[in-house]
Amino acid sequence: MYSSKNIIHIVNYDFGNGQPIKNRYFVILDKDEDSSIVLSVITSQDHIPDALLKHGCIQEQANNIHCYSFTKGKVVGENGFSFGKNSFIYINASSVFNAASAKLTAIYNNAVEAKDVMLTKEYEDLVYCIYKSKFLPRGIKRKLEATLEQI
Repeated sequence: MYSSKNIIHIVNYDFGNGQPIKNRYFVILDKDEDSSIVLSVITSQDHIPDALLKHGCIQEQANNIHCYSFTKGKVVGENGFSFGKNSFIYINASSVFNAASAKLTAIYNNAVEAKDVMLTKEYEDLVYCIYKSKFLPRGIKRKLEATLEQI
C-alpha cells in the first residue's frame, strides 16, 4: 500500500496542527529503506486564477503560485482513477512532507485505502513539478533528487 506512485485515501486524517480532520487523498512520492514515505496532500480547495487553471504543473512566480493541478475527470491512475473535482497539490512544507509508514499504519490501520497507481508520465510530471519548487523543504528536495535519478 505504501509504494511510490500510489494514490491513497485516508479517512479522518488529522494533521495535528489544528486543520480540520477530514478524509484526504495523498500521492506517495517516495519511499525509502527506513520506512519513511514522502506524501503530498491533495485538496479540492481552488486558489488558482481561472486564467492559469490547467492540468499539470502551474507555476506563476508573480503571485507565488506553485502547484500541481488534477482536472476533474482526467484519468491519472493505471486502473482509471480520476478525481471528481478539480484537485490540487499546493507545494509547501505542510502539503509535501515525510511520514513514518509504521505510524500511519498504527493510527489509520483500517482507514487507508489504496485507490490506484498513478500513471508513470503523470507521476514523473508531478515529482518534477514538486522538485522545482522554491517552497519545498531541503530534506524532501534531496529525497526527490534520488527519485528523479531513478525515473
